[in-house]
Amino acid sequence: MNGSLLEKGAVSSDEALEETVGKVSKLSGKAALSWVSPDVLSHSLLAMVVSGTIYVPYHLASGGTPTMGKTLHTITGVVLGFLLIARIVVGLYAVSDAAHKVQAFSKACRSLAVLTSFVGETLTISAGAELEKKAVAKFRYELVRLLNLAVFTYHCMLKGLKMTSPPPSLKGGKNEAEILADHKNPTLMVCKKIATLIEQQRAAGRIGNEQVAAMVAKLDDVVDAYHGSLAQTLAPSPATLNAFSKFFVMLWVYTFAPVIALSELSDNESVSMSSGLLLTLLYTLGSALFFFGLYEAGTLMEAPVKAVSQVVPLDDLKYTLSEDLATLVDDPEGSVPIFLTE
Repeated sequence: MNGSLLEKGAVSSDEALEETVGKVSKLSGKAALSWVSPDVLSHSLLAMVVSGTIYVPYHLASGGTPTMGKTLHTITGVVLGFLLIARIVVGLYAVSDAAHKVQAFSKACRSLAVLTSFVGETLTISAGAELEKKAVAKFRYELVRLLNLAVFTYHCMLKGLKMTSPPPSLKGGKNEAEILADHKNPTLMVCKKIATLIEQQRAAGRIGNEQVAAMVAKLDDVVDAYHGSLAQTLAPSPATLNAFSKFFVMLWVYTFAPVIALSELSDNESVSMSSGLLLTLLYTLGSALFFFGLYEAGTLMEAPVKAVSQVVPLDDLKYTLSEDLATLVDDPEGSVPIFLTE
């Protein structure tokens, strides 16, 4: 059936979509090794020093090698591994939720642009028709400008920034930039201006109460998405769990390093010191990277909004959304431009 449908029309690859997906993959690739932090490497190298410091003297002494049981470390290592993995899973859910809020914000903005088709001129006589036509065109222009401004300030918040001055294409009234710069939540101030703009159209009789309710509902979705992202940004990290996890990771790794060294001495007595030392260091490095890496990966997930801004091309989404808003708005005169461009 898909083949028959394709035969009836012409299709081509979506280059814009492919470019965006490629950028997401590129950003994800850059973040793939972010868990290999200086802290992880320094702890791993220190653990290797501990195991090497124990292996070399005992090997040179050629005496009896003390033994250390592995049972306790095996059991605690399994439990600790599950704890660290569970911490990462919880963080992944938070990151997924943060990404969903970004999409919900964009969706609500696009819906508002579509709903402008409800707004129409109320006068048809020549005396007032031209003025009404200009008023409606001004409303559509101003609504799309404010939506772009809301997107711009929202993305600044996602990146941990604050707008001090809007882009030239988004500048409005004389005092608007100063008011937004002074306010702690400029996105909400923009939403307030959009609500006022919609109410002006209702008061002028250009839109009915039902249509106003539909537009206000979408504006409420914008505010909900903003507050959701802000709540995730301001949410405190689980300090107790973090401290607990890090303490036992360090305790496990640094006490397991001597176990590895002594095990290599007792299990491979016939091998040369260089070979045994190399195996000891490699086993220690692997276990240290595994546990400290799991801890670090979970730590990165504790800031879900920041994690999303690192793997999602927000600027590209912003430019695409700006183009969509200009296209979706009911603008027969073509007076609404694409406000944000690369």
